[in-house]
Amino acid sequence: MGFVRILFLLFSTVSIGFAQAPELPAMNIVTENAKNILSWTNQFDGVKTIAVQRSLDSVRNFVTIGILNAPKKGVGTYTDDRPLPGKNHYRLSIGFAGDLEWYSNVYKVLLDSALIAKSNLGAIETGSTNSSNYTDTKAAVTDFYYTPSTRIYTNPYTGHINITLNDALSKKYSIRFYDPEKTEVLRISRVSKTTLILDKNNFNSRGTYNFKLFEGSSLVETGFITIY
Repeated sequence: MGFVRILFLLFSTVSIGFAQAPELPAMNIVTENAKNILSWTNQFDGVKTIAVQRSLDSVRNFVTIGILNAPKKGVGTYTDDRPLPGKNHYRLSIGFAGDLEWYSNVYKVLLDSALIAKSNLGAIETGSTNSSNYTDTKAAVTDFYYTPSTRIYTNPYTGHINITLNDALSKKYSIRFYDPEKTEVLRISRVSKTTLILDKNNFNSRGTYNFKLFEGSSLVETGFITIY
């Protein structure tokens, strides 16, 4: 077991059966209004972080979408407000003192794209959200010119982030993304493929984000990507 540190998003309290939340490494996941709600019971002392991670392929390329710092014993919850259509695989990364890391079981949730569309339409009709997939409360568009990286860049046709690292299998790359306030919003702890597509829905809002590419602990490249 090895341990990592990770990032931030949105933990919330929801009225689901707290008494039924299983102890780690197990957890519950329920879908309500096209949102996936995770719950678990932390039975451990000395936990530094519990990070929620999501993947599309179940065994690789997990990205951290939320983190709870210094969690206490008891029930914890997390709401994934923007799950991706199709398969969403979730796990928890539990960080202890001494840089130890332990993972929960992996759970798969299938989400129909029609359900997501219906939920978004209902929210628009009631005026509770914007018609966009993003909010504009954090990362505003940055008014400056930058030269796109050849390794980490926004695909102009899809809006997703293309990551191309030809030597990813022989080196230990990690990537961190920051909003204009320099808050870390997303981290890929290990890039395990030479080509990777990072879904733009992993970011909180439209705007320009700074990235830092590391090989081990060494900074290899820093640059910007735009989410639109």
